[in-house]
Amino acid sequence: MLLLASVVIDVERLRNVHCGLGQFSLHLGRALLAELDGQLTPIMLARPGDHRLLSDRPGTCLDARPWRGEPLARLVRPWHRLLPLGAPPDLWHATHQDTRFLPLHRSTRLILTIHDLNFLREKQPASIRRRLRRLQAKVNRATAVTTASEHAAGEIRTHLDLDGKEIAVIPHGVCVETGEAATSRPEFLRPGPFLFTIGDITPKKQFHTLVDLALQLPEVSIVIAGAKSTDYARRIEQDAADKGLADRVVLPGKVSDADRSWLYQNCRAFLFPSRSEGFGLPVIEAMSCGRPVFCSYATSLPEVGGDLAFYWRDLEPTAMCDVVRAGLEAAEQDSTFGARLRDRAGQFTWPRAARAYVELYHQVLNTPREARVRCREAGDDVSRSSCQN
Repeated sequence: MLLLASVVIDVERLRNVHCGLGQFSLHLGRALLAELDGQLTPIMLARPGDHRLLSDRPGTCLDARPWRGEPLARLVRPWHRLLPLGAPPDLWHATHQDTRFLPLHRSTRLILTIHDLNFLREKQPASIRRRLRRLQAKVNRATAVTTASEHAAGEIRTHLDLDGKEIAVIPHGVCVETGEAATSRPEFLRPGPFLFTIGDITPKKQFHTLVDLALQLPEVSIVIAGAKSTDYARRIEQDAADKGLADRVVLPGKVSDADRSWLYQNCRAFLFPSRSEGFGLPVIEAMSCGRPVFCSYATSLPEVGGDLAFYWRDLEPTAMCDVVRAGLEAAEQDSTFGARLRDRAGQFTWPRAARAYVELYHQVLNTPREARVRCREAGDDVSRSSCQN
């Protein structure tokens, strides 16, 4: 039996598939399974059952995959700590910096994806130092580091010691499936034009600024979708109610994929006042639907939105309103604007991201990009390590 070099891909965040890291795990995981076919052996690190979100093929979940007659690992605690039992994998991709799972064997090469250093702007100094120390230990263990934007790469180089390691910048892909949109308006949204935004409703997103923006734009409703089990979300809802906007500033919580697609495709524009993003994927998702985007001129957002987004440099309500009205007028007067937005979004695809990661996998394994890594039959006197080089 011929065996390809193995790569463990940490998609454990599928346990919360509707959050940002869950969506990253879902869409990158699916694209990697397609791209890696016949090149490397992918082993998806996921809770039992979650790997079915990626593929119906058996044998791709780390706790179940056979390896030379034995499972590579098994779950030994309710919180999914791992006990290695067989030959170690050749490569391990930790897909986010806060993962609890790292290879125990020093022979296993590690690729670490750092999505952002947003905690530099969100935490107190003591917490920032602790987080940097923990992250530095993972960087020290890693063979290679990746991130999704040049902005994030610059912060990583500034605040962490890479010890000569290069950073591979691999942008995310678009997650909106236009064919899966709901066929009717969501019940939580009143008739009429609306503006849309989505994300976990936390202070860094600055969604509270949209309440006063709604006062300036009485002709539209504003939908703020996303997990809202926070005091911050409750304050936004209370502020909207106090200002008589409860029917126009709507926080529906997490929405279904079908409603999410419908909201992207039917909103008049997309709003994203966030002050801190490692990439800003919702901006590209909105562009993929041809919708004008209004966002903060902060962190990675100008890099992602380019010259087709409209930017708020001042989040004072009147200034925000002026930018929105001017941007909507410019977009409506340009018959090519929607097509240009879609063209830009087309540069960000999960297959393209997967190809970049697979190229990096081969580089880290010291294997020519075009070559397939094979080992001989079990019992052959050629060692596995010699097959890698």
